[in-house]
Amino acid sequence: MKKQKLIFIISFLFMISCEGFLEQEPLSSVNSENFFKTEADVQASISAVYSQLKSHYASLVFYFGDISTEMANNGETNSTLDRGEYTAADGVFRSFWTNMYKTINYANVAIENIPGVTMDNAIKEKYLGEAHFLRALAYFELVKGFGGVPKITKPTKDETNNFLPRSTSDEIYELILSDLQYAESVLPDEKSKGRATIWAVKALMAKVYLQKGDFEKTREKSLEVINSSVHELAPFLKDVFDISKENGVEHIFSIQFLGDDTEGLGSSISRVYASRNPEINPSGLPSYAGIAAESDFYNSIPDHFRKRFTILAEFPSSYYPEIKATGPAQAGPCCMKFWDPLYGTRIGGDDANWMLIRYADVLLMYAEAENELNGPTPSAYEAVNKIRKRARDENQNNIDEPDELYELPDLEGLSKEQFREAVWKEREMELCFEGHHRWDLIRTNRFVEVLNSNGVPVSEVNKLFPIPHLELLANPNLIQNTGY
Repeated sequence: MKKQKLIFIISFLFMISCEGFLEQEPLSSVNSENFFKTEADVQASISAVYSQLKSHYASLVFYFGDISTEMANNGETNSTLDRGEYTAADGVFRSFWTNMYKTINYANVAIENIPGVTMDNAIKEKYLGEAHFLRALAYFELVKGFGGVPKITKPTKDETNNFLPRSTSDEIYELILSDLQYAESVLPDEKSKGRATIWAVKALMAKVYLQKGDFEKTREKSLEVINSSVHELAPFLKDVFDISKENGVEHIFSIQFLGDDTEGLGSSISRVYASRNPEINPSGLPSYAGIAAESDFYNSIPDHFRKRFTILAEFPSSYYPEIKATGPAQAGPCCMKFWDPLYGTRIGGDDANWMLIRYADVLLMYAEAENELNGPTPSAYEAVNKIRKRARDENQNNIDEPDELYELPDLEGLSKEQFREAVWKEREMELCFEGHHRWDLIRTNRFVEVLNSNGVPVSEVNKLFPIPHLELLANPNLIQNTGY
C-alpha cells in the first residue's frame, strides 16, 4: 500500500511538472487540493522528493565531482564528458539540470500544500523541514555546477516558471541558507536512516559556508556537529564502506539504494566504479569500469592502508576475497569504496548507498576553517590526525604500529600555509571519488592551475558547466555561461 501511494504521488508530481501539462488544469481526480488530506499523503509527497533526488546520485554524480578533475578519468567507457571539452548538447548536463529541477518542484509542491493538512504539528514541521533541506541540497548542486540559475520556489502550475531568467549565485545561496535555517529550526534532534536530520542540516550548512569562503560560519556549524557526539568516526576504515554497515555512526546523510528491492530501487554505483579486472563469483558479470584513478593522482598518495584498501591497482586483493583477476586490464586503478560483492545478482541493482556527507568530511571542514581563523591550533591538528590514525590502521586494532606511523605520520609543526595544504591533501586522500574534489579545487581557486599542471587543458570557462542546449531553446530568457 505504501509503495502504491508513492507511485501515485510521483505520477501526480510528474504531471504537474511536465511542459505539455502546463496549459491545462490537472485532472480533477488528481490534484493537490484532493490529494493532500492526510498524514499518509504528506509522507508520500516527501518520499517522492527523496525518490526523485536519487536519480542524480544513482549513476551520474561522479562525472561531475571526480571525472571533471585531474583525479579520475572515464575508465573504459565512451562518455562524452571530457574535461575542458564540455558542450551544451551533452546529455549528462541535461540530466543533471532536469533531475535537480524535478526535485525542486516536488519539494515546492510539498512546501506549499503540507501546511494545510490537519495532522500533528510537530510531525508536520518535520516533513516541512525535510522538504526545505532537500530543496536546498538540489539548489546547492545546481549553483556549484552552473552558477546562477532560475530561482523557483512555487510549484509549476502554468507557464510562469518556464520563462524565469537566471538569478545570481548570491541569490541562490541566500535561498539555500534560508531553507537550511528553516530546516534547522524544525527538525528534531534524532537519528533517522536515510532522512534529513538536524545534524545533516548543520553539516550541509558547513559545506555551503565553506564553498562561499565563510570560515567563521563553517567553523561554527562543523563544531556544532562535532560537539553533539551524535556522529563520530567509525572505529575502523572498513566499516565506513561495508554495505552491511550502512547508515552507521559516521554516515550523516546518505542517498539510500536497495539492491534487493523488486521495484528497482538499487543503483549502478558499484559496477561503475569497479575495475573490469574483477569478476564477481555469484554472477561472473564484469563491471562497467566507468571511472579510474589517474596514475599521477594515484602515485601522489603515500602508500598506506587507506590507499591499499580503497584504490586497487592490482588483483586479486587480500581485502576483497570475492575478486579474482580474470578480466582485461582497465585504464587505471579503481575505487572500491562503493563495492557491493553481490552486484549483478540482486533484483533491483547495486546496494551501496551514496555517502553525501560523513563525519570525516566535517572534521576536515573544521580543521580548514580553524586554521584559516586561528592558525594550526591543537584542535585543528587533532581533527586531521584522528582521520590519519584510522587511515593507517592496517591491523584494525586502533594501535599505532611503527610501520603504520612511518607510512602516514601525524601532522605536526606546520605553518598556517603548510597546514592549509596538508588539509587539502588529506581531503583528496580521505574523500577521493566521493564527489567533492572539483568543488574543493574551485572554492580554493586551484582548479585551472591543478588541472593544467596535470596535463588537463582547462581555463576559467570550465569552472562552470554549460547550460543545457535544450533548456536554452525552451527558455529564451536563459543566458549561456561565458565561453560556451
